[in-house]
Amino acid sequence: MSFHQFQIGDRATSDVVVRVRTDEGRDYRLYCHSRVLSENSDYFGERLSNEWPTCQILDSRYSVDVQCTESEFNSYVNAIQLIYKPQPCHWYGVRGTLGILLASVHLGLHKITLSCTDYLESAPWDEADEEEILRAVPPLGPKFERILSRLQLIDLPPVSLIFLSAFRFASSAPNKLKTELKKCYQDQLEYLLTEDDDSPLISITNNELPKQELNKCVLDLFEYFGNLVEKEACLGIGQEFSVLLSDILWVCQILTKLDMMRVIVLFWVDLSPKMEKLMDVFVGNESEIRLKVVEITSKVLEAMNFGNVILLPEKRFDLVKTWIPILQRTKDWIEEEKNNESFDGEIFQTLESGIVSVILTLPSDWQAEILSQWFASKNIQYPDLLEVFEVWSYRAKSAKRRCFFDIVGNS
Repeated sequence: MSFHQFQIGDRATSDVVVRVRTDEGRDYRLYCHSRVLSENSDYFGERLSNEWPTCQILDSRYSVDVQCTESEFNSYVNAIQLIYKPQPCHWYGVRGTLGILLASVHLGLHKITLSCTDYLESAPWDEADEEEILRAVPPLGPKFERILSRLQLIDLPPVSLIFLSAFRFASSAPNKLKTELKKCYQDQLEYLLTEDDDSPLISITNNELPKQELNKCVLDLFEYFGNLVEKEACLGIGQEFSVLLSDILWVCQILTKLDMMRVIVLFWVDLSPKMEKLMDVFVGNESEIRLKVVEITSKVLEAMNFGNVILLPEKRFDLVKTWIPILQRTKDWIEEEKNNESFDGEIFQTLESGIVSVILTLPSDWQAEILSQWFASKNIQYPDLLEVFEVWSYRAKSAKRRCFFDIVGNS
């Protein structure tokens, strides 16, 4: 009888019983042929050879035990059956094939092992598949590393290139057809920078990060924004302008994590004088837009106060002097809209803290000018500059006292 005519389970021609057994008492018998097993399996070839010290007989046949756990049972049975009748691995799925691979490695079934490896390397995985593969494959050794090729540590240059390409798309000018897709890219880029159980894939210490190219993307976005503000074109396209502001807010979050806020701060400071009319016009249904502008201003102040961005005192002075009256009116408008569910009073508290911190870094005579403007305003409750007034008063008296002692000391 030729090799291909053997059928598993054919008792008339079988000369070997393979018993797949578990500690829980399962005992499954497969009636096989010593020639088929020996030529396809190292495990069976060794146990059916003359060198094997013991010989078991069952039903007038050689008997070979295969011991496994309950969870491995089906995989071992399938692996032995595949010796006789090869089947496509996709019939078993990823986790089924993984189980057969482990059984085949143990039994020395080289052809089946290769077939399983090829399938697992090329098949799509879901999250549960991936977890099982990560648990089971590494202990098998270097021979099976290609299964894990999609999970290997990525070199920094490709990561940076992908990050830049995705950032370029996610920060591009608004487009109705790609707004939703851009949001998905933005969420994924944030994930790459997030410190969770794993370290972020991209960080400020990454020397391969293409910061110059990232800055160019940001400048392109702000140039588009600046042109709208200059032409007051945004007044007629509220929805598109709202999307644009959302993109800028997202860029602020990304660049804050990368310690690259300087380009945004400089642009926002220069654009601030032109924002006053814009903020006054966006009333009624446009409160969401005003809030986004306020949030961006908060991000700018935060970058300045953490020392991430250093500006000349003239720039700092112009920024707070411009934004104090804008924020006063904006807060009044938003609080008057009782049905505004998006309003978050905490953002104005954050802004107030940021404004106070910036003012306290200015020369004392400029602080006095800002305080004078604030006292003359209709809304002295916001921002609360009492701390600035107290510190300015103390410093003014201390300076006068030092001056007096200097005069006395020199006389």
